[in-house]
Amino acid sequence: MVKSAKFTYRFPNKLNINVKEYSIIAYAQTDDGYQPILENGTRIGLVGASELPDSFLTINLSSEKDIQKLVKAFSKLDKDLVNQIQIVSSADSATTSDLLKLEMHDGNVVRVPLSEVAKKLPYYLKIKDSLPENSIVDMEVGIYATSESIEASVAADKEKAKNENKEESESDSKSDEENSQTESSEEATATESSEAEGAENQAPEATNEEHPNETAVVEQVAQQ
Repeated sequence: MVKSAKFTYRFPNKLNINVKEYSIIAYAQTDDGYQPILENGTRIGLVGASELPDSFLTINLSSEKDIQKLVKAFSKLDKDLVNQIQIVSSADSATTSDLLKLEMHDGNVVRVPLSEVAKKLPYYLKIKDSLPENSIVDMEVGIYATSESIEASVAADKEKAKNENKEESESDSKSDEENSQTESSEEATATESSEAEGAENQAPEATNEEHPNETAVVEQVAQQ
């Protein structure tokens, strides 16, 4: 793809044309092969594996807009730093939508927001020599180094705490339900007992009302 063209006319009839093309700065990996990515962020036709250079940068981003932003950010960085990057892909962060995962040739991984690549990535050159092998440099919020084993341990602790909280919540809910059933049972028993006592108290009155003559006879005998 032509980046610029310069025409030079020389008397009497000589015309020189100086054409400058966009250079390939990276490749996008697809199911059918690799697509060269030009310095303006544009992808061009597929190339075979035999046409690839010995060492190259792979950018696996689906958004053309993001690729162009990344290319623009890389143009502001030291070429030595860009050459140390092997693969760029999305970090699939739930909190930072533009977080990128940069796999370096030295085995380390850098996580950095696309919007802050030009600002934060240069710090990698300052700290990389002091990092343990296969480190993860997280530049999402601040800058710190970790590792897969540490992150796996933290994730396991979080999952364990989550399960414990879930079990505790289920236990509390079950206990509340049992207490509610007990209270309902006690209330029902108290109601039945109260009704039974009321019935006993009313029974003698009912007897006297049903047999008034018998009561009068008893009174007369008592007077005699």
